[in-house]
Amino acid sequence: MKNFTYVLNPTREEIGNISEYYDFSFDYLSGILEDYENARFETDDNDNNLILLQYPALSNYGEVATFPYSLVWTKNESVILALNHEIDNGLIFECEYDYKRYKHQVIFQVMYQMTHTFHDYLRDFRTRRRRLEQGIKNSTKNDQIVDLIAIQASLIYFEDALNNNMQVLQDFIDYLREDDEDGFAEKIYDIFVETDQAYTETKIQLKLLENLRDLFSNIVSNNLNIVMKIMTSATFVLGIPAVIVGFYGMNVPIPGQNFNWMVWLILVLGILLCVWVTWWLHKKDML
Repeated sequence: MKNFTYVLNPTREEIGNISEYYDFSFDYLSGILEDYENARFETDDNDNNLILLQYPALSNYGEVATFPYSLVWTKNESVILALNHEIDNGLIFECEYDYKRYKHQVIFQVMYQMTHTFHDYLRDFRTRRRRLEQGIKNSTKNDQIVDLIAIQASLIYFEDALNNNMQVLQDFIDYLREDDEDGFAEKIYDIFVETDQAYTETKIQLKLLENLRDLFSNIVSNNLNIVMKIMTSATFVLGIPAVIVGFYGMNVPIPGQNFNWMVWLILVLGILLCVWVTWWLHKKDML
């Protein structure tokens, strides 16, 4: 690609070399070294421009978080993209660009790809949430709660990142319109709309997950209570023959101990009593 530089996980020394080569400020690219760098739009006296936005990617801990990427275009029509977590950037390199509008098209394609990544992850979160909703009724395990918390944490990152991105995109659109680049401003506005849609969906999913988390906790607690109720009732029922056998097992004179059929009578009475108690507990919704 003509005049396009892609930088992944650069060191401070490499950033210094690139900044010196293209003659722009060091902090145009160094912002990506801080995972929580604020989104911003900057220009300088040499007609170099920076947009630093947030994009989603898998962190080193296996969760989906947001990280900064720097998109710089210089007075010489060069475009530099720097980020610290790799993403699927095939569309950026495979797209065909018009020579006369090369810079604008590359900037748009990069920003579109980064914004589209939010939608991809949101689609995955939506699928995982529905899967949790389907399996929530009979759950007594912590695995689903852990997954729910992980999704919620990622959405919190998304909400903050998308909100900051929209503010920066709005500043960029205003700058383009003041610079009589209304055509390009309209293209960036499309990115703004996509970002706003992702932001709206993020807020909706967060609310749904908050409700689902409360419901999940209540259902898990209720399921555990049901299990404990069954175990308690079963222990009570099984304790009946143990009491009878224990009574007739005492080493003292007991009525009926001289009858050979007494053992069968005790067995039958114990079974009948257990059946009756089980029926009674079930009728009272205690079993």
